[in-house]
Amino acid sequence: MRIGLLVLSIGDFGKKGFYNLQEVGLARELDPLYDEVLICRLVGRHDSEVREPLDGCRNTTLRLLPAHAVGSNGIPPLKELDASIDALVCFSDTQLFFPSVYRWCQKHRIRLIPYIGVSRSHSSHPVKQKVMDWLFSRNLRLYKKLTCLAKTPGVRDELAADGVSDVITAPVGLDMTRLKPDADSVSPDSLKSRYGFASGEKVILFIGRMTAEKQPLRMIEIFREVLRRDSSFRLLMVGDGELSDDVDKCIGQHGLSESVTRLPRIPNSEIWELYRLSDCFVNLNRQEIYGMVLLEAMYYGCKVIAWHAPGPDFIIRDNVTGYLVGSNEQAYEHILDSVSLSQRAKAAVISDFSWKKTAGLIRDLTE
Repeated sequence: MRIGLLVLSIGDFGKKGFYNLQEVGLARELDPLYDEVLICRLVGRHDSEVREPLDGCRNTTLRLLPAHAVGSNGIPPLKELDASIDALVCFSDTQLFFPSVYRWCQKHRIRLIPYIGVSRSHSSHPVKQKVMDWLFSRNLRLYKKLTCLAKTPGVRDELAADGVSDVITAPVGLDMTRLKPDADSVSPDSLKSRYGFASGEKVILFIGRMTAEKQPLRMIEIFREVLRRDSSFRLLMVGDGELSDDVDKCIGQHGLSESVTRLPRIPNSEIWELYRLSDCFVNLNRQEIYGMVLLEAMYYGCKVIAWHAPGPDFIIRDNVTGYLVGSNEQAYEHILDSVSLSQRAKAAVISDFSWKKTAGLIRDLTE
């Protein structure tokens, strides 16, 4: 049996070398279960096409296929896809051209399995919100005809409430082959020195695009209070985006230039160093769909503090593997405490958040 994985969205999310690619991690666990696995990720129309075997796999191919797009909605060049596969897992969400994929699968008698991480718009922009909700309602008519996979129980419940009768929770996992298993043997102080921190300084790590939804300005506000209480703390912010100038201005206005380090981005192969050197990782996105960075931080033993949202509420067992917060005050209180949850957090990631479970669910559906 042959199976395909199709990613319709086009953007920086999942860019090769800079993020934990969901479709690649899933494909690694599907590889021993199928005769062939074909991954297709749409990229910008000016990018080069890539077709290469996936390292460490028996018979899996990764294809980066140039395509036109409407915003982040890729227009799949369906004539270039392999119509002889038996099943297709489509990372669909609210993608504009999912109905085209549905019709293509119907035409070629391919079992279509949507993999859904969001069912509603989380944009604060009213026009974008209306457009996204319209796209979802359009896709919803098709979801009702299919067996759907939801990335979190929250999305599963939303789909069920909207009339999707056949929906299964299939959690996102980490690609364990891309993690550094011996990170515990590396001294945090040696890594701190490499990134310009003193051994006695405590580092707060913030990773995310500099956009309103990620709340970088709130992070600075929280850090100011932490620093007022304990001057040994430092803030390391990784990411770039439309609020970058505002973030830099805010840092300067509050005299934090000596206490905040900004990195526009870092390759995924090196990001373990940041988790290892940091005392805690903070995620303030109140609409976090999942949170791969939470899993990565937990795996590397970095204390996780996350704002209540669908992804963190699913991933974190509060006060056991991390902390869920709903206010600035709760955030800085947990940043300041010295409780370590590292061993329990790492164990939870290994047992509950690999791709093996979801690969098994897909295999059961296609047998």
